[in-house]
Parts: sequence; structure tokens; C-alpha cells
Amino acid sequence: MKGWAKAVGAGLGYVVGGPVGAVLGYMAGHKLAPKLQARQGHLLIANLLGFTTLLLKANSAPSSQQRREVVLFLSKLFRFDPEDEELADELLQRLLDVDLDVAAMATTFKKHSDPQMRSRLVQILATLSLLINGPLETKHLDLLKTIAEAINLTPAEWQTIQARYQGPSPQLDIPCCYAILELYPESSEEQIRTGYRRLAKKYHPDRFSHLDQNTQRRYGERMTLINSAYETIRVERGLKQKA
Repeated sequence: MKGWAKAVGAGLGYVVGGPVGAVLGYMAGHKLAPKLQARQGHLLIANLLGFTTLLLKANSAPSSQQRREVVLFLSKLFRFDPEDEELADELLQRLLDVDLDVAAMATTFKKHSDPQMRSRLVQILATLSLLINGPLETKHLDLLKTIAEAINLTPAEWQTIQARYQGPSPQLDIPCCYAILELYPESSEEQIRTGYRRLAKKYHPDRFSHLDQNTQRRYGERMTLINSAYETIRVERGLKQKA
């Protein structure tokens, strides 16, 4: 979504509202000039970054690598340009320094979103949790459920999302699968295979056999997620088994 950074300067902070909007407004006053009107996609991105800070803090102090992985994933999912990426990274840094409250963020988000957007927000957050925290443990599920309830997802909607994203083989949305592989839906078959091979090499267990068990487990979980994303795309595109 090119131009999101400029939309902040157009007053998106006032539309987003709450603690996320306050940080957006602060940043707009310091670096951006108004050029675009706020749109629903911009609202979703801003609130995703806000809620994602809660996921990053779920285990321990978040690392710069985790923050960068979030920005890269969202960049592929929403097609950020370099200015958008810079803004998203800065916003995430600033929001990590703010004590964010689920209810406070949800109150304003509900006013400007529809049920489809609210469901999509929780599904993307579930994918981000898998990306930065690994398999959804009880504390991650509890946090996601709290967010889902705060933005008025029905119990049935939450149960559907939980069933899809919990367990060893999460059922990810197609756009999120491409973002995990650092690709786009229009990527060619060769680009998909090349992208998968690159990540499989990057996260191959042999590269981390000398590291501690927690690190090995974390990278192994990432490889499982990459495999799941690739398999989903392979089936959806009708690609042959080999990569």
C-alpha cells in the first residue's frame, strides 16, 4: 500500500485515535507532509502495529530482529515502499515504549472498521504471533482471544480462527503465506521455488547445530512455518512437489 507514510501526514492519527493515533500524530508533526486521505487499509496497518507490540512483549524484551521481521512481513503483505517501511519501523519502536491497553486501542478501532476488517486483523495477528513467538501457546492464544473479544468478534468467529492457527499445521491465509516467503501473489513459479529454497537454506538446521537448544528450536519452528506456507501456495497454484 504505497503512500501509507504520507497518509499519516494527512491526519491519519486523528482517524486512528487512541494511543496509536497519538503516536502517529506525533510522528506526522515531525517528519511528514499531508498528501493523501486516510483509507481503511491505513487504519488496519496502524492498528496492526499497535496490537503487534503486545505480541512482541508476550515472552520477553523484543529484539531488533523480531521488530524487523514484523516490518518485512507487513511490507510484503501491504506492499510498502521504502518510506512506508521506515515509518512502520519507527512507529513500532515508539509504540514499544508506550503502555498500550487492548481496550483503549479496540474502542477506536471498532468505530472505524467493519466485521471483515476486524476478523482480518486477528488472523494477521495470529500469523505474526507464529512468526515471532512460534506455535501458539496458551498465553499467546489468551492474548489473541482478548483482542478478538475487545474488537467484538463473536465466540464462533474466534473459535474458527483458533482452530485454523493452532497446532502443528496452521491453515494460513494465502496472502500471509506469500508474505512469509517474502513474495507477492503474482510471483512466478520460479520465483516461488527460488524464494522457498533461499529461506530453506537460511533456516536449515545444520546452520544452527552449534547453538543452544532454544535457538535451534526457534529456527526449527520458523522452518516449519515456511514449509507450511510453501505447501499452501504449492497446492493453491498446482505446483509440482519438488522445490
